[in-house]
Amino acid sequence: MSAKQNSQTLNISGGQLTNVQIGGVAGQDLTANLQQQVDQGQAEQPLMPNEVVALINELAVVLRQANLPAAETDKALKHLDVAREETEAPEPDKEFAAKSLQRATTVLKNAGETVDAGTGLWNKVEPIVSKLLPWLGVAASFF
Repeated sequence: MSAKQNSQTLNISGGQLTNVQIGGVAGQDLTANLQQQVDQGQAEQPLMPNEVVALINELAVVLRQANLPAAETDKALKHLDVAREETEAPEPDKEFAAKSLQRATTVLKNAGETVDAGTGLWNKVEPIVSKLLPWLGVAASFF
């Protein structure tokens, strides 16, 4: 009696598999080959200091357009100015710039919680901040 080779092919792309079992028929040979291909795409180019300054300026514009109390706006703008100045330094201290941006975003979050006008403010600020994260070398949870 000749052994019959059964063949199965399973292709899955664009998803995640958990608790997957590959089984065969009892009493027959089973060969499982698993190939994993990870495509991370092209690595993003790091931001240049002038691009970081442009994003900080964009944050300042969004902040000025928000209907926040003047004291809160001024306080956040001062923190953005410090971050901008540090970014423009010949050898910027990214940690210091990140802390200044963190202080500015904390002011925005606190103002947004107490003022109706600030409700959508974080939705405008967050995408800009997320672009700065790789340059600053901090995680999103930092903000």
